[in-house]
Amino acid sequence: MDIITITLIIFAIAIVVFAIVHVLLFWFASKSIFTGSGAPTSMANVFRQSMMTAGQVVIGLSVLAIITVLMVSGKISSEVGLPIITAITTAFVVVKHFGNGHAN
Repeated sequence: MDIITITLIIFAIAIVVFAIVHVLLFWFASKSIFTGSGAPTSMANVFRQSMMTAGQVVIGLSVLAIITVLMVSGKISSEVGLPIITAITTAFVVVKHFGNGHAN
C-alpha cells in the first residue's frame, strides 16, 4: 500500500469512529432523559447544535485528509498545505472558544 491509501484509511477510520461515538452518546443521553426533564425546544436546540458540530468536524477532517493527500502525493508543497491545516485547526479552537461563551 502506498502512503496516500494509508492516509485515506486513517482519516476514514477517524470519521467512522467519531460518528459511532456521536451516535452512542445520543443513545445514552436518550436513556438518561426522563419525561418532563426539559423543554422539547431546549432538547431540540441541543440536538441541532450537536449535529452542526458533528458536521463541522466531519467536513474539517475531510478537508484535512484532502490536503494531506495532496501534500504527500506532491501536488502541493508543504509551504501551501501547512498554513491551510493550521488555519483549519485555529478556526476549530476559536469557534469552540467563542461558541461556549468564554469570550470576554
